[in-house]
Order: sequence, then C-alpha cells, then structure tokens
Amino acid sequence: MMAASLRGLNICLATSGHNATDDRIFFKEARSLAKTGANVVLLCAQGKKHPDHPGGVRVLNYDGGGALKQRLATVGKLERAIADLKCDVVHCHEPDSLLAALRVKRTSGVKVIFDSHELWAGSWAGRFPRPLWPLAGAAYRFCERRWLAECDAAIGASHAITDYLAASLGPERVATILNVPAVDVFGEIEPAAWGDSTVICHEGHLTFARGLKTMVRAMQRVVQQHAAVLKIVGDVYGPERAWLEAYVCKHGLEHAIVRTGWLPYPEVGRAIAPCQIGIVGFLPCPNHWIAAPNKCFNYLLYGLPVLGPAFPHSHFAILEREGCGVLADPTSPESYAEAISRMITEKKATLQMAATAHRLSREKYRWTHMEPILFDLYRRVVST
Repeated sequence: MMAASLRGLNICLATSGHNATDDRIFFKEARSLAKTGANVVLLCAQGKKHPDHPGGVRVLNYDGGGALKQRLATVGKLERAIADLKCDVVHCHEPDSLLAALRVKRTSGVKVIFDSHELWAGSWAGRFPRPLWPLAGAAYRFCERRWLAECDAAIGASHAITDYLAASLGPERVATILNVPAVDVFGEIEPAAWGDSTVICHEGHLTFARGLKTMVRAMQRVVQQHAAVLKIVGDVYGPERAWLEAYVCKHGLEHAIVRTGWLPYPEVGRAIAPCQIGIVGFLPCPNHWIAAPNKCFNYLLYGLPVLGPAFPHSHFAILEREGCGVLADPTSPESYAEAISRMITEKKATLQMAATAHRLSREKYRWTHMEPILFDLYRRVVST
C-alpha cells in the first residue's frame, strides 16, 4: 500500500553541503524511497563523489557548493538545478538548499520537506563569541520560522529538534527520524567478548569541539590504573591532529590512542564491534545540547553502552534513562576518566548496560524502525 502510494513520484533530495554518500541522505532515506518505486534523484554539489552502488538512486551534481560563502553565492544555481528536474517533492537538508527549494515552490508549487539534521539556530549561534549566542540564535530563528511556514513538512533528527519544528508547522506536519544505522549496510556482528583490555571507541571525525582534549586527557588518567585503549574509528585532521600527535608523544600514549583512518561506510561496523564502550565528548554549545548523533546509535548496534555529555535535553540523557548510557561533564577530563574507570571496575553492571544497548537497538534504534515513519510522512505530504 505504501509502495503504491509513492510509486512514480518524482523526488529530489537536494543537498549543498553533504556528500552524495552521506549515511543519512543516501544510505537511508534515498535508498528507502527508491524501494517504493519512486523516481529518486540525489542532487549534490560539484566535486562530490558518487556512491559505487546507487541502488536505484540517480545522483547528479550542480555547479555550486563549497564553503558556506560559496554555497550562499550559488543558491541560484541550486534553484535552477532543482527546477530543471520538475520533481513533485524536494527533500532538502540545509538552510541554503531549503531557500533554493522554496524559491522553486513559489513558481511551480512543488512540495518541500525540510530535513533538519541539527538545530541550525544553534549551529549558527556557535559561529559567534559566546556572549552573542542568544542574540545570534534568536535572529536565525526569526528567519527560519518564516521559511518553515512555507514548508509542507519537516523532519527532525532528534526529538528536541522535532519539538522545535512543530512550533512552526504543528505536530501533524513533522516527524522524528533518528540517525540510526542501516543494518544491511553496517552488518550485524555479535558483540565481542570483553578481555583483559578495555577498548573505548569514538566513531567519526574527532575535533576539539567534539571533545578531543577531554577524551585524550581522560585516557591519560585511565591507563594509569587500567589496561585500556581509545580507538578512533575515523580520524583527526588539521590543528587537532597536530595537537594529538604532540600530546601522545609527550606523554607516551602511543599504545593508548589508536586511529583507524577514515573507513568506507560499510567497514565502520566491523571496526566498532570489537570495542566495549562507545564515547561521545561533545563540548557545551547550542547545537550539542540537543544532540542525537548517529555514532551513539551505531554503538548500540554492537552492544556498546554509551558514555556521553550530561546534557539534559540530548538523546544521551534518554539513553541513560533507558539503562544503556552514562553521563559525565565533557569539560572535565577527570569526570570522563572517573566514568570510564567506574565502567571498567563495575564490569557486571556495564555488561548489563551492553545487553540493554543491544536489545534497544533491535527493538527501536535501527533504520527498519525509522523507514515506516519516513514513508508515512511522504504519504501525508503527497495526499494534501
């Protein structure tokens, strides 16, 4: 029934800033929509690599993109590229791709869905000095509410983001689609046995804002008492890499901090699976306060309890209430070190959290649970 309702629908997933191989946009949403028989085009900026196996999704590039200033300067090119596709629905993923889609809507009546991966007001505010965060965030929200009022629907990547979107669109026109893993891509591997050493995993690009210094300094303390390794499944770049390499060398942490380098998406799961604890160290900023990053759900898939920042409106707090998360102060290496040491020392309790993490992944935190929500939202959009 759902497939029939979307069959033949012309859908454009428009992104100015994400790769064509983005896990949420391509591996989850685009591939799922293509399965229904919809004609799906993923439109991304020039120079973005196309997926090796598009799975029924047509990938096109437009002449634009780049850094924020370049993206804002090429909104008109993205608008024309969207208009040329003559699609029924534009599903956009950034504020500038939303502006381009709304311009097309005003002339052609195309349906527009805004997929808010993050709280953009918080992201915008974070570009300014801390004292200006409230003013910058308020200014952005004023503009965004006007844009949202023109949308047909919106998607939040966390419950907190969806609540924010609902204030402009109403609850009937929004949906929460968490960035949970697609098991057919990641692969389902049984959790590894916990041996004499504890492997703490951070998945993805690790930056200062994501807690690099807190994690490394915490590990410096942990390894004085326990056999433990911080495994960065991904990498560290630029000034962060220079700082990390200098700090590791100075303090003799070569065997305590390891990096896999950037991995193809299907290989990420195999690198996470042998670990025992998943870690997120987001520092306090408006966008992080409401976060539900994909890495925390990837950890759950392999039975890793999550150690994350103590932000009461984030998904980390939800995971703590559900029995598979531990919260600590991300500005304090001592707090993170104490939490890691406690999880190692109280192994029985941590293994219980691991079992809960694995169960919750099966029951609610996989893409098979989000896909029907995506289809239902599309059904509501095209029926109005």
